[in-house]
Amino acid sequence: MRFDLVVCFLSFKQHKFISIIIHGIVNHQVLTTIIMASSSGNYINEGWQQYPFPSQVNAASFVSIKLSDKSNYVAWVEQIWGLLEIHDMLGFIDGTIKKPRQNHGSRTMADDTAFEAKCREWKRSDTLVKGWILGSLSENAIKTVVGQNTAHDVWKMLQFIYTTYRDPVSIATIDATEIASQQYPYPSHVNAASFMSIKLSGRSNYVPWRKQMLSLVFSHDMHGFIEGSLKRPETNNGPNPKYLAWKRSDVLVQGWIFGSLTEDVMRIVVDLNTAHDIWNTLYIKYTTPLAPIISANNDYDKYIPLCRAIELGDWEKAQEYFNQDERTLTDKLDQKGNSALHIAIKNHVNITFLENLLNQINPESLPTLVNDGHYHPLQYAVYYENNVAIEKLVQTYPHLLFTPETDEMPLMIAASYSRRTTFDYLLKACKQYIELNPKDVQINPFKGKTGFLLIIVTLMGGFYDAAYDLLNNYPELTMENDPHPGEALIYLAGKCDAYRSAKRYNFYQRFVYSHLRAEIYNLGVTSKYPDIENQETNKVTSKSYVYQVMERVHVKFWKALRHVSHINDLYMDKVKHHKALTVLKFVCEKVGKLKYSGGKDYETALIVAVENNIPEVIEHITRAIPQSIRTMKDNTYTLYHLAIMNRCENAYNILVYEMNYHKDLLYGTPFFNIESLNHLAGKLAPQDKLNMVTGAALQMQRELQWFQEVRKLVMTNESKAEGIETPIMVFRREHEDLRQKGEEWMKYTANSYTITAALIITIVFAAAITVPGGNNGDTGKAIYKTKPSFIVFIVSDAISLFTATTSLLLFLSILTARYAIDDFLYKLPKRLILGLVMLFMSVTTMLIAFGATLYIMSGQENSWILIPISVVTCLPIASFVTLQLPLLYDLISSTYGRGIFGKQSELRITS
Repeated sequence: MRFDLVVCFLSFKQHKFISIIIHGIVNHQVLTTIIMASSSGNYINEGWQQYPFPSQVNAASFVSIKLSDKSNYVAWVEQIWGLLEIHDMLGFIDGTIKKPRQNHGSRTMADDTAFEAKCREWKRSDTLVKGWILGSLSENAIKTVVGQNTAHDVWKMLQFIYTTYRDPVSIATIDATEIASQQYPYPSHVNAASFMSIKLSGRSNYVPWRKQMLSLVFSHDMHGFIEGSLKRPETNNGPNPKYLAWKRSDVLVQGWIFGSLTEDVMRIVVDLNTAHDIWNTLYIKYTTPLAPIISANNDYDKYIPLCRAIELGDWEKAQEYFNQDERTLTDKLDQKGNSALHIAIKNHVNITFLENLLNQINPESLPTLVNDGHYHPLQYAVYYENNVAIEKLVQTYPHLLFTPETDEMPLMIAASYSRRTTFDYLLKACKQYIELNPKDVQINPFKGKTGFLLIIVTLMGGFYDAAYDLLNNYPELTMENDPHPGEALIYLAGKCDAYRSAKRYNFYQRFVYSHLRAEIYNLGVTSKYPDIENQETNKVTSKSYVYQVMERVHVKFWKALRHVSHINDLYMDKVKHHKALTVLKFVCEKVGKLKYSGGKDYETALIVAVENNIPEVIEHITRAIPQSIRTMKDNTYTLYHLAIMNRCENAYNILVYEMNYHKDLLYGTPFFNIESLNHLAGKLAPQDKLNMVTGAALQMQRELQWFQEVRKLVMTNESKAEGIETPIMVFRREHEDLRQKGEEWMKYTANSYTITAALIITIVFAAAITVPGGNNGDTGKAIYKTKPSFIVFIVSDAISLFTATTSLLLFLSILTARYAIDDFLYKLPKRLILGLVMLFMSVTTMLIAFGATLYIMSGQENSWILIPISVVTCLPIASFVTLQLPLLYDLISSTYGRGIFGKQSELRITS
């Protein structure tokens, strides 16, 4: 025990914690924590390695920052996170490494002893992590976590204190970090194991491992970190938010790579700092030839004439080389290791040349003709989409369809690159030649894990009808034996453009879309129209003959309109939406019937669907798997929290207004009280959501609408508790910058319109004094006062003057407004709407008055002059409407429209 105390004291001295020891009971907890971490080792069997215990680590080398307040929280988190990640200790703070639990069944004394030892081992490692965290806190920060039992509890408490409520000092740093993080993607929800089935062990499996890793990083826009295009931002004085965001994403990619390496390979790259360095090191290590190739260029130079002949499709000249040396038929002819057949496929040579070349090559040798990219001829033909070559190769040697490497099957490659024509042909060929496939050597794409992978890549390619056909016609593709049976749902949840709710159609497009008939009978979708072309099957006898004729005309009319380009685009959208929805329903039903205890991929899919604002996925997952509605992200945020945090109105509406029997989830969430939803609504929306609304003032109005909507949902006590901000305080602090931008936008807009209104007042006032046609010298009255054209002039000029004056006063009221936060909800938009309407009326009547003046002065005897006057008058009116109507429409719809909240089922296809 004396030795443990000495170790503890030295550890405290090394970590500069001596000043903490002498400060009473708060710092006594730190001492106790460190003592427990070191002394509990007496109870641990050295053979156990389940819980890491890197006690030799000098935490001060990683964590140089003392967490004191919110201003340095982000930088502190980055350092602590790096310390824990590099020593595999993250699970103790994110809750994934939980305290062991004992089974309630029959147990022996040996079982109890082993369980107690296991608990002590977990406690030792957890206490070490807790000591690292406590050792990097200031005295004030330590006081906030006194009494927390585990490292996970300490972490969550700090996260709650320093991220839920932000003070003005830290807001600039944190907001900058949030903006910077949008520049660097961070798909932390991704299950990398779903992509990486290969552990890199050496040169023998580097190429397939590399292709799997490229698929993973490209599908999540992370390839810049391994290519080096997303360079490390500069870090001058203090933490740079862009660097912190870049570092977080780069570490994530490093984790993906490290997780797919064996221990021997890991030793090669463990000391490297970036994902780019790791990637390049592995590439150089496992692609460099084992022995130097002497005079490689000279060896290939002699084949240049032959390669040229193949590229030109000159069979006679190429045959001369083949006759001189038969090895040139199968030898590698260029620096990329391509054979004659590869070169012919790449250059899409004529079919005669290709047939002659295949006749010269032994069909059984075709699988061995592999270039440096590890592509045999059929794979190469699929990659370059040479459908003629694909057909000839399949006819010559069908075994090429069934490549032993699952992800390199030609069918998989076609789906990955979304090549539908090629995919359809290869799928048909696989069905035709499946009996040629020896069960003990190669693979069956329609069974087991290979078949399930085919479903995944088919969904990735957007071939929803093909995926449905595979799922429906091949019972062997059941997901029961797959470790991640709900993975297909994740891909469906990530396909935002595959659903109606993701499309922002205007009124005209919505009208056309609703009347188009999506003919997708192969998916089992029943059309809402009867079969009017087959009278024998039409059983609707109650309808009149006239009605049936009208219905026939209706269908034929909309079918004919599909020849119009933009209408056909809407039709194709509707077909795609129906296909995706049908596959989604099918997969949800499959997953809902499974009885498994593995990873709950449907939870990840549901989180992705909420964050991507896709209500169709939310509806069908929760319908098939009712317990999924209680999904939580990071054991902290419910689906309601995620919808509000990310301002996903479609997800919010379906959760609140169409699943209101689950509102109990609003209250029973850990680490949050009843005010949490309102505080989340009070925070600033993500920048991409703000950019969906035009103008800072309308953005501010949208934020106020969200805040009021959530306040109605969860009524809170607005009284301020000590040290705790109320939701409205959070809202005002978070939106102060947006309020200022909204004020500037409003003033700039009103000032521009004020100038226009003032000019119109000047013009029409002068026109009223200067009477067109002059006055009678005797009476002083207008000469043409009895003419209809003069009456039109007087009325139009008066309306223009009055409306212009009204709009001027309204715009002046905007310039002199107080610009309180609540004013952006109705008061300011209402004034701007009325001002624009008055200004529009003023411009219109002014031009009518001007046209009447022209007619009075020169058209009394020529009525035809009204035609050019009317045409010319319409030009400025049309220009004004075209340029200003979108803004007016946005203002009216946002202020007085139906709103974004409530049941929105018409905005999506539900069946």
